[in-house]
Amino acid sequence: MIIVALIWAVVVGLCCLLWLAVGIRRRQPGEPTVENGLIPYLGCALQFGANPLQFLHSRQKKYGHIFTCKIAGQYIHFLCDPFSYHSVIRQGRHLDWRKFHFATSVKAFGHDSFDPRHGHTTENLHQTFLKTLQGEALPSLIETMMAHLQDVMLRSDTLSPSKDQWEVDGIFAFCYKVMFESGYLTLFGKELGEDKCQARQAAQKALVLNALENFKEFDKIFPALVAGLPIHVFKSAYSARENLAKTMHAEKLSKRENVSDLISMRMILNDSLSTFNDVSKARTHVALLWASQANTLPATFWSLFYMIRYADKSLSPCS
Repeated sequence: MIIVALIWAVVVGLCCLLWLAVGIRRRQPGEPTVENGLIPYLGCALQFGANPLQFLHSRQKKYGHIFTCKIAGQYIHFLCDPFSYHSVIRQGRHLDWRKFHFATSVKAFGHDSFDPRHGHTTENLHQTFLKTLQGEALPSLIETMMAHLQDVMLRSDTLSPSKDQWEVDGIFAFCYKVMFESGYLTLFGKELGEDKCQARQAAQKALVLNALENFKEFDKIFPALVAGLPIHVFKSAYSARENLAKTMHAEKLSKRENVSDLISMRMILNDSLSTFNDVSKARTHVALLWASQANTLPATFWSLFYMIRYADKSLSPCS
């Protein structure tokens, strides 16, 4: 037994030496600071996955605005200076975004690959964005979104047990509820139709708010998924993603009223061009939901916060 233990100790020691010699990336001239982490392969993955924002703040304070961290076997560059983003975006012709977003979408949302190298084409799917989100299609989409915004904001009073009572909530929660429900209904339509019955409206609102809770649970760990951590590590987030997908099966979407042209066209292309199964098709709709909400929700909050915080400056041009 002692000999076996010694052999294992030697093997582990050799593996550690090999990792130190080969597995650690060292900073090259002109490159930002590199942090390899203490755990082989994982690197900083556990710290990043536990609290991405705190991790980035601590590294920014330690290394500056630009640094590199090893996360789940990959070296990821972080740029924390918002005033430098445009300099990176301008180099788009030197960066292969497609390779990144194909792999990231598959890891995060769990659908089959769209990568042309795997025998698929994204041209027809990309055309749906041009046909339904630009040009002549845009005014009707804006009109629908505005109608839902007014309906969501004014309906809170009609559903209140007493019209003399105000609903009280934080700005962050308010923005998330209003913008998510409006955007969700604009894209995916109403599951219970346009019935004005108060009970059915309340049921419809409950369905959307349940989708919002699932969205927030999934979105919370999205940075960790992008970094390469498997979603099965986060059981609640995985369950939330699958719950969203269950509501977006083609059979259920086909029964909804006022589904957007974007989703309708995507459903047709999924059925006619792709070889995805029903689950994978539903997960592509989850990806669209995330893409439409992930930046919109915090941007709305910060815009409203700024307008309230600096109300005098916001109103001065009008006066």
